[in-house]
Amino acid sequence: MGTENEISPADAHRAPPGKEQQAAGVGILLQIMMLVLSFVLGHVLRRKKIYIIPEASASLLIGLIVGVLANISDTETNIRAWFNFHEEFFFLFLLPPIIFQSGFSLAPKPFFSNFGAIVTFAIFGTFLASMVTGVLVYVGGLVFLMYKLPFVECLMFGALISATDPVTVLSIFQELGTDVNLYALVFGESVLNDAMAISLYRTMSLVRNNPSGQNFFMVVVRFLETFVGSLSTGVGVGFTSALLFKYAGLDIDK
Repeated sequence: MGTENEISPADAHRAPPGKEQQAAGVGILLQIMMLVLSFVLGHVLRRKKIYIIPEASASLLIGLIVGVLANISDTETNIRAWFNFHEEFFFLFLLPPIIFQSGFSLAPKPFFSNFGAIVTFAIFGTFLASMVTGVLVYVGGLVFLMYKLPFVECLMFGALISATDPVTVLSIFQELGTDVNLYALVFGESVLNDAMAISLYRTMSLVRNNPSGQNFFMVVVRFLETFVGSLSTGVGVGFTSALLFKYAGLDIDK
C-alpha cells in the first residue's frame, strides 16, 4: 500500500504533459522569432549600407543576447531548455540544407579549375588546423591560461572550431568584386571542410569513449567509414541525379 503512493524524485520534478507541450511551443515560437529578426536585421543592414556590422555578426549578436538573458533568467522557468537542441539534430537536419544550397549555387567552372587546391586546403589544411588548435588549447590548460581539458577533448574542440564558414568574408568578396579564383578557393574550402571536421570529431569522440587504445583499428575504420562513405555517397547521388535529369525527359518545354 505504501509503495503504491510513493513518487520518485524524477516524477516529482517532471512537468505535466500540458506544460511540456506549452514549453515546446514557446521554444519553437521564440526560435522562429529570432530567425525572422535575423532576416529583418540583415535586410536593414543591406538597405542602409552599414558595413561595420556584417549580417553574420548581427545574427551572432542576437543569439548572444538571447543566450545571456536565458542564463540570467529564473531557473524555475527553465528558459534555457527552450533553445536547446541535440547535436544530431544539427548534423542531420540543419547542416545538410546549408551544404546543399552552397553546392547548388556554386559556379562550377572556377570550382573545378581549382579543385586540387580546394581539396588540399579542405582535407589537409583542416586536419592540420584541428591538430594545432587542439594542442594549443591543451598547452593553454597546462599553463592555466584557460580551462584545462583532457587532450582528446581538446582535439575534439579543434576539429569543431577549424571548420570555418566565412560567410562575412564571402559577402565582402562579392561586394568588392574580387577575383573569381580567390572566391572559389575560399568558398570551396568552406563547403568541403565540414566533412573532414565531422569525421575528425566523431573519431575523437570514439577515442574518448574507448581510452584504452585497444580499438585503434576500429577508430581508423570508423574515420574512413565516415569520411570516404559520406564522400562516395554524395558523389554517387550527384552523378545518379545528373543522369536521371539528363535522360528522364523531364524537360516539358521540349
